[in-house]
Amino acid sequence: MRNTPQRTRSYTPPTRDKIFIWSAVVAGCSIMALLGRHAAIHRFGTDLFTGNILFAVFFVLSIGLYCGFQSVIEDVFNRLSTLFRRREVMAIAETPTGEKVSVSTTDVPEIQEQCSTPIPETACVAENKGESKVAIPMNENRPFEVLEIVDGMRHIRFPDGEEAYVGMELSDDEIMIEKSYNDSRDYDAELEEAYNVYLDSMTDEERYDHEHGVTRIQKKREYDEDVGFFSSVCIQDVHKNPDGSTLIEETEQEVYVTPDGSVYYLEDMGPICDFYEKHKDNIESHEEIMTRKQRCDEAFNELKRHEELYNLEQVSFICAYITHTMEQFMESHELDKLHNNAKIWTVNPLARFDTVQLRSNHLSKEDLKHLGYNVGKFLKLKGENIALFIKNVFAESFGTVQVGTIIAKLADRNPGKDRIPLLSAKEMNYLFEHYKRYKTINLDIIPKRLAEEEVKAKLEAAKKKNRK
Repeated sequence: MRNTPQRTRSYTPPTRDKIFIWSAVVAGCSIMALLGRHAAIHRFGTDLFTGNILFAVFFVLSIGLYCGFQSVIEDVFNRLSTLFRRREVMAIAETPTGEKVSVSTTDVPEIQEQCSTPIPETACVAENKGESKVAIPMNENRPFEVLEIVDGMRHIRFPDGEEAYVGMELSDDEIMIEKSYNDSRDYDAELEEAYNVYLDSMTDEERYDHEHGVTRIQKKREYDEDVGFFSSVCIQDVHKNPDGSTLIEETEQEVYVTPDGSVYYLEDMGPICDFYEKHKDNIESHEEIMTRKQRCDEAFNELKRHEELYNLEQVSFICAYITHTMEQFMESHELDKLHNNAKIWTVNPLARFDTVQLRSNHLSKEDLKHLGYNVGKFLKLKGENIALFIKNVFAESFGTVQVGTIIAKLADRNPGKDRIPLLSAKEMNYLFEHYKRYKTINLDIIPKRLAEEEVKAKLEAAKKKNRK
């Protein structure tokens, strides 16, 4: 049979804390008695014998005073000692007979010595009275390992490495049954089943939105400038009193304001409504008006898309023409500035443009005027707009030249010296049609197109002559 450790009564020697307290008390009482003796001899003039008697009396009184307040003083010393004492860690150990023993971690070897059979490494958990936690190895017969106890919960680890927090009231069998149930669950199947239930609960509209990725949000109606609004105005009645003072009566009157600014008082709304009720059969319905408006909007948007596409092709052609003409006379960053000016020019002919600089003075003023004239005529701009563009963009060359002078000499030519040829709007359109098809700038196609036009004109004239 296994022997359990025998508990015997034995004399408990005083602890170090009590010895320290008694030493402090004796030392304090002695100091107080010596101070009383010294005061009696040197302060009050008593003889040495009387001073010794007073020393004994003071010492005895101090000891008696301590004995009277011993519990209070010891409690204070205990509280102070706990602040500096190393916190004790207690362990709950289970012996082979099933008895649970609460011991400190330093007393475990002593219990081992008192038992005839050593305590096996049973499952035990350190109960921490401080902040640290001590984990004690568990018994092989237990299906899991208890790591620690936190807030009344056991932190355990199973042989497969999985960890969990369980309540203190659960038995080992209950814990293992719960783990077996969790391990046997098919979470993917449960998730799919929950998803199918979610789909079944949808309405037809919600299902369509879900399948096609449609998101619907509630939006408040925003009234544009085509919708009027109700407001109020202040109507004043001014009365002159006989005493010379003035009385002004103000009345708030609700009105309806139309988009064009017309104001209708509420008393005027009655006849308007009566007129509508009388002639509503001959008036187009709201649905018909909205249908016609929708058709007009669609046609306008289609026209607008074609116009935007045409404008984009125009801008692309102008930039390509400028690059073809000016890249050998300008740095790349200056050429980019000139492109940006041209883009702005297609939208706002009177905008403020950035000044550009040429790489050299190889181009004459006539060449620069030709460049502005060619692009401006292609955009169907007037001579004044073309002259302002040239003066602002090429300010270094035309800073002192008047706008009127530039307008008067826009179409001047210098045969044999012009580096940039002067082109008409028709010739620029020839280049534009060629660019839309081939995405290149080729000035050689202009004479060919002119020749074709001349031949066509002669044929038309010959046909008319034959008809006559």
